Amino acid sequence: MPDVYFRQLYDAHHGALTYVLGETEQGEAIVIDPLAQDSVLLGAMLQEQGLRLRWVLHTHLHHGSERQGLKAGHVYSRQITRGLPTAHIPKETRLVDHNELIAFGQERLRVIATPGHTPSSISFLWRDRLFCGDALHLGGCPPCNDPSSDAGAMYDSVTTHLLTLPGETLVFPGHDLAGRSVSTIAEERRRNKAFSGQSRDAFMSLSPAFPA
Repeated sequence: MPDVYFRQLYDAHHGALTYVLGETEQGEAIVIDPLAQDSVLLGAMLQEQGLRLRWVLHTHLHHGSERQGLKAGHVYSRQITRGLPTAHIPKETRLVDHNELIAFGQERLRVIATPGHTPSSISFLWRDRLFCGDALHLGGCPPCNDPSSDAGAMYDSVTTHLLTLPGETLVFPGHDLAGRSVSTIAEERRRNKAFSGQSRDAFMSLSPAFPA
């Protein structure tokens, strides 16, 4: 199994987390949910490690304005095309579906469709690590009070596609909330206030009040 470079970057102003994965044998890397202002830093990090950027992965469309400065193909859920003319989608964009694989070097990430926070929300599973963006917050869930949010879809996504993963799977969210930046599926099953022991109907009635 090839060696892999892994970094988690934290932006204190936005509370946002960005992830860098690099397959060192073939020298290819991917970046998940980068912020525009970190383009120079990310470029320097990759150059220092001798890595070339293969893909920039976006867990949802909120990161759509942060394409600048990173020269690579950008990956989004195919759901971003709903109501959006094809001509408005940049040519370097790759649209992916549930269970599709994304390669960098000899490594593969699997796409998991997790609509709810937005219709186009997706997560990425690599080995024993889940990168879930805002599909799931550690100990809770994102607010569902945006016009594009769907509490029922969020509940289905988390309980069907995420919490059914092996308990030892590491959960890396899109934001650091209350000083937490990693959890496990087993811990989220036991302690997540939004989903643990909640029925779908109860979740949908209470979800706007859950802590973000």
